[in-house]
This record gives sequence, C-alpha cells and structure tokens, in this order.
Amino acid sequence: MTQRSARMLPRAMVLAAVFSHLVACGGSTEAVIDVGSMPEGGTFNGVFQSAQYGEMHLCETGAQVVGRYEKDERRGTVQGTVQGDVLRFAWEESRELVGGRPRVTSGRGYFRLVAGRDGSFGLKGEWGYGTNLTGGGPWEAIKLRRRQPEDCPGADAGGDAAASADVGG
Repeated sequence: MTQRSARMLPRAMVLAAVFSHLVACGGSTEAVIDVGSMPEGGTFNGVFQSAQYGEMHLCETGAQVVGRYEKDERRGTVQGTVQGDVLRFAWEESRELVGGRPRVTSGRGYFRLVAGRDGSFGLKGEWGYGTNLTGGGPWEAIKLRRRQPEDCPGADAGGDAAASADVGG
C-alpha cells in the first residue's frame, strides 16, 4: 500500500459508512413541509398571477389539483395533492427559446395557501428539480378575484367565488 493510499483509506471508510447509513435510512432528502389548516374560505381552485411564472390556472377536485401556467416562452403544468393548507405537486415545463426546439424540464414543489388580512389569498412555496420539493427557488402568486380557471372539467369551480373580489385581475 502506498503512503497516499494509506492516508486516503480512513477517509474512504468514513464516506462509505455515511453512504451506508443514508441508504439504510432510506436516503431521503425530502423536505419537511409543515401542514396547517386550510384558511377559512380558501381553496387552490382559481387563477393566480406570479411575477416569475405568469398566469396560472389551478383546478381543484377533492384533494387533487391540476393546472397550467404560461409566461413568455415558457408553458408548464402542475399536478398534485392537497393536504391541509399545502399542495404538493409535480411540474413540467417546456421553454422554447429557439422556434421548434423546446427544452423540457421537470421537478416537484409545494404551495402553501395563505390568507391576507383583506380577505385575499396567495400562494407561497418552492420548486425543485427531479424528485426534490425545494432547492430550485421560490414560487409565489396572488389569487385573482372574479376569475375562474379555464379547462376544469369536473372541478369545484364554486370553491371560493363568494370570497373573491378583484385583486389586480
């Protein structure tokens, strides 16, 4: 064994032990998202405006949510499940910077539905690449009142219509 190998061996053993521990424990890097109660009158069903991702139409049916968003050259979809005030979702986005050559990326994320003092609602969350719920960046949006999402067959379209008056839309 060379002198260099002898110095590297203890490090390799420590790394192997840490890796074994992670694998044995499931190796999960899943973010822990605390779930609270849904705000009174709140629902994920609606049209939301995001500075980063444009207009987003979310359709909620029971605990399931599907939606789409669009801004400039990006078009994406989200699909997920509601638990309390949190929507955990998978997303996929197509971004076409060069005509006819879209770049598709995907990942996961979460939104928390938050209520404003004025009776408005918004989304605060994060997105991540691949199987990560976080790490890609923040994703926030405000709910546009008096707007209903398009293309929601079977969705609970009346979700918060009574609580909606115009917020920028």
